[in-house]
Amino acid sequence: MPTREQQNKKRIAKNTLFLYFRMLFLICVQLYSVPLVLKGLGVEGYGIYSVVGGIVTLFSFIGGALASGSQRFLAFAIGKNDNLLLKQVFDTTATIYIGMSLIFLLTLDPICVWFLNNRMSISENYLFAANIVLQLSFISFIISLVSIPINAAVIAHEKMSIFAYVSILEGVLKLIVASLLIFFKNDVLIIYASMILGINIIVFLVYQIYCRMNFSECRNFHFCFEKNTRKQLASYLSWNIIGSLANILKQQGVNIVINLFFGALLNAAHAIAQQLYGVLNQFINNIYLASRPQLTKSYASGKTEEMWSLMNLSSKIVFFLLTLISIPLLVEGKFLLTIWLGDLPPYMLDMLRLFVISLLLETLVNPIIGVFQAQNKIRRYQIYSSTILLLVVPTSYIILKFFSSNPLIPYYIMIGLSACFALSILIIAKQDLLMDTQSFVKSVLVREITIFLISLGLTAFIASHFEPSIWRMVLTTGVTLFSLASTIWMIGINKQERNNLKNLIKKRLTHERS
Repeated sequence: MPTREQQNKKRIAKNTLFLYFRMLFLICVQLYSVPLVLKGLGVEGYGIYSVVGGIVTLFSFIGGALASGSQRFLAFAIGKNDNLLLKQVFDTTATIYIGMSLIFLLTLDPICVWFLNNRMSISENYLFAANIVLQLSFISFIISLVSIPINAAVIAHEKMSIFAYVSILEGVLKLIVASLLIFFKNDVLIIYASMILGINIIVFLVYQIYCRMNFSECRNFHFCFEKNTRKQLASYLSWNIIGSLANILKQQGVNIVINLFFGALLNAAHAIAQQLYGVLNQFINNIYLASRPQLTKSYASGKTEEMWSLMNLSSKIVFFLLTLISIPLLVEGKFLLTIWLGDLPPYMLDMLRLFVISLLLETLVNPIIGVFQAQNKIRRYQIYSSTILLLVVPTSYIILKFFSSNPLIPYYIMIGLSACFALSILIIAKQDLLMDTQSFVKSVLVREITIFLISLGLTAFIASHFEPSIWRMVLTTGVTLFSLASTIWMIGINKQERNNLKNLIKKRLTHERS
């Protein structure tokens, strides 16, 4: 009979598999749809769409902080097996989000309009369309806020299959929209933004229907402002909002800085690089979604050793899977992007590579954040660690303004701050969580970094002996897969994990023969 910990690890692995195939599908959709959108909107139109939408996306850090809080408290109530608390948490969070949506609609929208028309570098031909895109993007933002409790319920209940299916539906609809752009000649930017808003509404309704049918706390909603839940959620939000803001500024804030200094054409290069970075980042967050409800439930039920074991497992899974995707991008990026887009916008390849390196650095320690959230000890790490990432925009602006005109400066700064962020997480985890960071570094981080460097070095060495071609790409991808598999088996997993994997393989083979 499998233990609770083994069942939890199996559930994490199963949910991760769902989300991994979801990610692969979304990558294919992105690869196919971006050139279509780029062709339909034009380079300048595409850049304007990304940077105008980015103004609204800047405020989505609020939604990110709220979403994390909702997931944490819903999962905690499920771990406590307290249905009354679960209903209170859901109704209170839904009430808060509806109220905040109305406030944002009245306050943030005028600010965004003023900034667009008075501070941004938008050509006169696109100014009207940019204002319409801004309003449509803001409506999408409001919908995303209102839907946070519903999405959080899906994640807290660990229904990752429906999460994957709805995301695939969203990807298919966006691919259809991208394919239809060539049939429009006028107001293409406005039409595209309108259809994206329509997709967001459809996704919102699908989640609403599913949750009402399957989760009791999502039925019979009543406006609720339960005092204790409100206070805990407000405390969590007030600190977690810093980290969400830092993550948004790393992407959209840099995009706006690029616009202020270099115009919409370089925004297009940033937007395409960010599209791929966003897929990778979303993939990582999906694995966190598969593991963090279990971390919170383990902590809520007093099983701290199980919590640390699950954290170590999720750390290895996410980094090794990210490495499998990142190395071909780093080595074969130029060839892949040329096949994908033809002529590459200036600096796009360098932007993508620097984005990937930054993501790898942060991924080394991001699983620890799940333990901070599970124990609701997020204040210090948000104050110090997330503030480090917040420096990317002001530092980039100052250097570009007074010292250099190199458009890659923000991305170099991003990498340096990501390294500082990783170090700070380890220091604070040792102090606040009493984490054995020395053991974590030795048993997890050193192994992950060693495997990455071996695989990257071997893949790059093989690639250097052949001219860029589809066959070299197939060869280097195979080398990456082989080197990762062998090094993970030899040094990436410990003896117990190796024995568990052997037993699982034997069990599967025996089952198939019988």
